[in-house]
Amino acid sequence: MGNPLYIEKVIKTFGVFNAVDGISLEIEEGEFFTLLGPSGCGKTTLLRMIAGFNSVDSGVIRYKEKVLNNIPAHRRNIGMVFQNYAIFPHMSVFNNVAYGLKARKIPKDEIEKRVTEVLDLVQMGEYKDRQPSKLSGGQQQRIALARAIVINPDILLMDEPLSNLDAKLRISMREVIKKIQINLNITTVYVTHDQEEALAISDRIAVMNGGKIQQIGSPKEIYQNPGNTFVADFIGTSTFIDCTLESKTGKSSLLKIPDGGEVEITLQSEYSGGAILAFRAEEVTLGESRPNMLNGKIVFSTFLGGAMNYEIMLGNDQVVLVTEYLKDNEVWRTSGDEVSLDLNLSRINLFDIETREVLV
Repeated sequence: MGNPLYIEKVIKTFGVFNAVDGISLEIEEGEFFTLLGPSGCGKTTLLRMIAGFNSVDSGVIRYKEKVLNNIPAHRRNIGMVFQNYAIFPHMSVFNNVAYGLKARKIPKDEIEKRVTEVLDLVQMGEYKDRQPSKLSGGQQQRIALARAIVINPDILLMDEPLSNLDAKLRISMREVIKKIQINLNITTVYVTHDQEEALAISDRIAVMNGGKIQQIGSPKEIYQNPGNTFVADFIGTSTFIDCTLESKTGKSSLLKIPDGGEVEITLQSEYSGGAILAFRAEEVTLGESRPNMLNGKIVFSTFLGGAMNYEIMLGNDQVVLVTEYLKDNEVWRTSGDEVSLDLNLSRINLFDIETREVLV
């Protein structure tokens, strides 16, 4: 039977500000779970509460049916990888990784065996005698990861571990982290503000804002079916257009886009009134401008190698971003071209104009 990590109605207050505002989560054993959101949303505060570095003002954190709230951080058997690595500069690579084992009074032979194994796992065995100052940023991050997992933790916590690396190294290191996590089958809670990073490595994602969870789901669910306009805007590139929905028969509605004609769509529940239409930059097909379509004029273009990004001004002066992949269309459009925007109706999202929540 698995051992989920339970977070139940947890609150953390600083003064009159709720940094974490009544959050509840269940993280499955062996799951790679990411807390994603903008700076100040409460994700690192929540991570530090799990670690034991921040106290819990209200609510409960449980693991293996044991309440962790009042257990000191050093007794929680949790591995932590920090944003700044927190490597001891006066110790060799070997001694950095061995530190937690020595603190637990593990026998010397066992320490030698476990440190050697984990250094090989992160591909740093040949550097065991080197000082941290002689390592690159990526190598230091591998050492920080090795130090966190060598103690065989129940839970691995990672706080923005790749933010100090350059773009190319971030991509390679996130692959290393994910492969090691799968290999060890270790429950991992990962904090990042980088949505691409979260989509690439997570089993599930909790999108946070203002100390609250906006949506929990798989990367595909979060990207394709955002629960509200915040999630749709934060994940990927979305265009939002005010529109109206006119209920027809049953669950059928008439979607009316200003200056863009109208089309019949099916909702899961009946709705009439103001709405917000959202669509992704890559979910639009460009064509020749024609009546009863959403039309606009290209005002700026960017070549991205395999794709073109176009900024298109609509009739209401709203500028939207459209991505066109050159493998699908080798037409090179230029500024001033008049185009129509043909939306993929199976991939659009509609939100209540008042609540900003998704219409289903």
